[in-house]
Amino acid sequence: MARGINRKPRPALRATLLLLAVALFAACGSEGPADFRPGGAAPHSVDLSWTASASAAVTGYNVYRSSLPTGPFERLNSALVSGTTYTDAAVASGMTYYYVVTAVDSSGRESDASSPAEAMVP
Repeated sequence: MARGINRKPRPALRATLLLLAVALFAACGSEGPADFRPGGAAPHSVDLSWTASASAAVTGYNVYRSSLPTGPFERLNSALVSGTTYTDAAVASGMTYYYVVTAVDSSGRESDASSPAEAMVP
C-alpha cells in the first residue's frame, strides 16, 4: 500500500517533496512510516514529519540523512524518536539533503527505510 505525501511549506524553507512509499516492517509484519515530508521551521533547519505506523509493536523511529538520494544515510537521532516529527538543525544553506525514516519495534527490529524525501535549504 503506498500513500502520497502532503506538503506543508513554511516561509523559512521550501522543500521539494518526493512521493514516498510505505516501508513495510518485514521484521514484525507491520507497516512502517508513511506520508513522510520535510518542511522548514527556521533558516538552516528542516522539519520532518510522517504518519505513524499502524503497528502497536512500533516503539519509535530512526531518522537518517544523506547528501545523495541513494545514500549512504547517516542516523541523526541518538535515541528513538517517539513521535512523528523531527527537526534537523544541522543543515547548511545552499545544500540539498535526502531523508529516510524507519520504524523500530519493541524488540529493536528496524523496518526498511521509507523512500527518500528531498529538502533544499535556501
